[in-house]
Amino acid sequence: MPSYRSAPVRSAPSGSPRALSVSVSAKRTIAGLSLWWLASPIAFILSTVVGLNSRDRDPFWEVASAVLLWSGIGGVVVAPAVGLLIAFRLRQRPARRRFAIMGTVSLAVCALALLFWEFAMECAPGQAC
Repeated sequence: MPSYRSAPVRSAPSGSPRALSVSVSAKRTIAGLSLWWLASPIAFILSTVVGLNSRDRDPFWEVASAVLLWSGIGGVVVAPAVGLLIAFRLRQRPARRRFAIMGTVSLAVCALALLFWEFAMECAPGQAC
């Protein structure tokens, strides 16, 4: 007859089912924000393509271009910030590192884009601006 005292004790998962579901939803939110950030360059490119190819200025394509543009901007700016806040709140170290890197890359890309914009808007020699 086996002794139950020598068997290893396996406890149930810690926390209530509500705490486990919050953890799953938080992980899904973190994954969704990461995917949004990864898709933002594609949204920028599609916004440019749609905006340049709608020669007849169809209102539908103008709205589609604006939605894609704002989706890309939100992915670059909002996704790292919100993700970092969620990761700090849930004490998830890998997610914190990921969102910190995402924020740094986003900041560097935005700084380079602003620098390029300043050089692109500079007047040519001999022209009055």
